[in-house]
Amino acid sequence: MPSACPRSLIALAAIMALVSLPTGHVDAQSRERPAPDLAGIWQVAGDSDGLMEAGNPPMTAWGRERFALSKPIAGPRSVSATQANAAELTCLPMGFPATYLRPRPFDLIQLPDRIVMLFEVGNFWRVIHMDGRDFPDVPLHTWNGYSIGRYEADALVIETRHMLGWQSEDVQRWVDRLGYPFSDELVLTERLRRIDENTLENVVTIDDPIAYERPWSSVMTFERSEYELSEFICQELMLSELPEVRPGQE
Repeated sequence: MPSACPRSLIALAAIMALVSLPTGHVDAQSRERPAPDLAGIWQVAGDSDGLMEAGNPPMTAWGRERFALSKPIAGPRSVSATQANAAELTCLPMGFPATYLRPRPFDLIQLPDRIVMLFEVGNFWRVIHMDGRDFPDVPLHTWNGYSIGRYEADALVIETRHMLGWQSEDVQRWVDRLGYPFSDELVLTERLRRIDENTLENVVTIDDPIAYERPWSSVMTFERSEYELSEFICQELMLSELPEVRPGQE
């Protein structure tokens, strides 16, 4: 329903937990510069399922082989949910930027030393560290990777590394919902800026030498959402009696 009451208790609990975590320093220059106001509840604009506005990405042989094994539920190569091997149908995190393409909102919260994103999909949170730290010396690959950000003029620039990539034919990881793969070597750069009161632009750059011959970029647009985040329990969906939403169910 339209936003007219405080945000959900789940979201508030997540924020309080994150605020209580140990924090690093905020450099003096960051304190002196006013940060662009990007806060709010946003959702991807339109019904796009991919990042292919500029044409197909330049895949390597590794990328082409794994793209051929993908069975998405969206786009021109879509199959039924019972035949698909999309991560979203197994309740696994999709990684970024694919998560943005789900037609569900996310809440972007700006704190002095970090950006917090709360996602309705999977009810998970993402932290972008803004305290000037470097990436860990010993990378620990996780579903959504490790994100470090900075402000450049009116933009928030986010670099994410150490995301778990494509693992097997049954455990697929794609940069979108069309089946384009990525490896553990992916470096994702995002540049978010506010176009107007109700619109965010996100220029994403995919740099993955295993899956693609060269870095390539695409533009995503987010619209302000009038809805609060709702509870979204993927396991409940998978336990549904509806065969079209249960992969592998006969």
